[in-house]
Amino acid sequence: KVVVGFPTVIGLNFESNIVPKLNFLQEELGLSDSDLRDRVVSFPTLLGYSLEKRFRPRLKACRTAGVDDMIVLYRISKTNISFCKSIGAPHYCCATE
Repeated sequence: KVVVGFPTVIGLNFESNIVPKLNFLQEELGLSDSDLRDRVVSFPTLLGYSLEKRFRPRLKACRTAGVDDMIVLYRISKTNISFCKSIGAPHYCCATE
């Protein structure tokens, strides 16, 4: 199901790209094995977003804004400006250098 939903996943390096994302989602967002599996199967493009440019900055922004960490997953496809606005943070809250 993951490959059908996100064929590009085949080209991602498992050890250097996918494993760190899966670990991040479990460790930082507290997802259980079954929750992680369910989220990746239902939204496989999660694996295509950058850990350093999308996940980490948004988690930091959520924590700074005092909102639920899971918003990172629910709003992952939003632009940075739209994401920041949705959590009540400055439009540059997710900017990476």
